[in-house]
Amino acid sequence: MNDVLWQPIKAGELQLKHRLVMAPMTRNRSTPEGAPTGMNAEYYAQRASMALIISEGTQPSEDGQGYMLTPGLYDDAQIAGWREVTDAVHAAGGQMVVQFMHCGRIGHPDNTPHHRLPVGLLRCNRTSRWSRQPDCRMSPCRTR
Repeated sequence: MNDVLWQPIKAGELQLKHRLVMAPMTRNRSTPEGAPTGMNAEYYAQRASMALIISEGTQPSEDGQGYMLTPGLYDDAQIAGWREVTDAVHAAGGQMVVQFMHCGRIGHPDNTPHHRLPVGLLRCNRTSRWSRQPDCRMSPCRTR
């Protein structure tokens, strides 16, 4: 049964050398502006023996940032930082994909470069028990 883990497999368009995939984990190693650094490149390259690496949560816009020092992928410096990371992973024989993450209403304006209130689809939803108010306090969602 353990031999199955080491068998190649195709996942979508990706041909994987085996079936071990590195799950995403937030590392908080990017610059305050959200650009990955050499430390990110080294971290991911060290794990290139996994068949596939799924990156840490990466915000698609400045409105999506929920935590300090997490990477983005929406400006030239961030794209250059991710290029350094992926080049290092590829040079070590690995493959990786990005996990886009938008923090939504749980975010805080102090964690974004523009200090605006977070955006999200709903103030409260079925899975959230807390809501960010305009004054940035968290309050319980009301149930019907």
